[in-house]
Amino acid sequence: MRHSKEAKEQATARMRAGDMPLLDIAREFNVSTNTLRAWFRESEARTKAQVSAKRVATALSQEKYTSASQRQRLLMHALEQSPATIIVTDVEGKIVYANPKFVATTGYLAAEALGQTPRLLKSGETSPEEYQRLWKTIKAGKEWRGVFHNRRKDGSLYWERASISPVHDAKGKITHFMAVKEDITDFMEADAARRRIAADFTAVFAALPFAILLVDTRGRTLIANQAAETLFGTAMPRGTRFEELNLLWADADGAALPVAAHPLMRVLAGMADPAGIQTRIGVAPPTGGMRWLHCSARPVSMPETHEVAGLLVLTDECGAN
Repeated sequence: MRHSKEAKEQATARMRAGDMPLLDIAREFNVSTNTLRAWFRESEARTKAQVSAKRVATALSQEKYTSASQRQRLLMHALEQSPATIIVTDVEGKIVYANPKFVATTGYLAAEALGQTPRLLKSGETSPEEYQRLWKTIKAGKEWRGVFHNRRKDGSLYWERASISPVHDAKGKITHFMAVKEDITDFMEADAARRRIAADFTAVFAALPFAILLVDTRGRTLIANQAAETLFGTAMPRGTRFEELNLLWADADGAALPVAAHPLMRVLAGMADPAGIQTRIGVAPPTGGMRWLHCSARPVSMPETHEVAGLLVLTDECGAN
């Protein structure tokens, strides 16, 4: 699942505030705690690079230099050691400075970039409309943030997250534009791989012919497959409470089974053997009729959070071992 820039910023802001447990933030944004930590690290690195670069840019625009060599020394000292790619353009968008990280990331020498525009790196994947929004934003004196899929000199593609801001002189006039960019290729490729794996898992999970339901300790559905929704006669989005399903249950002897005594609830309450519960169970969905099934309920430890959840698997008796 892709998350918007605004969602990531909201999540990292809450992490900085420190008034909400990390696990609760992860649940709210439907991501893992590891993903939250990755967002936070990226935000911190981006903020530090931007603050450093903006300080230098402000100094360059406000200070009076007696010679070009002083300006060059300041640029070399403050910008060339930056872990982020930094380029400065004039108001027409022509590059007047590119730091060593730009050279390392793109493969272009600084001399090759000077006088060119950042179109030098275009891969053709960013729409003209997005470029128009970019220019409209920075010419209005505001910061633009976004992600580019650019092309290196050798033709290979890479991802970078960029922040582009106007630089003003002492009178408030825009004299240059500065881009602070972070190579996020590894992150994007890893994220794409995770999404492919998740898509494959979802496809397989949805195709399973027997009902599977995973519920947290509060009785809320974490995931349910299509077979479970078909069996229960209702959609089961994340958060659906198991106890509120309009179902009638029967134990192996045919007696009415309260939800509180259901094998899944017993597992969640810690009233079952660690190996779980195997039993025969009946369920009557809203459409009517009792269906007898083999029930397997067991506790599972969730990855990353290590919280206990309850796994319920229901199969037709003829398919049970």
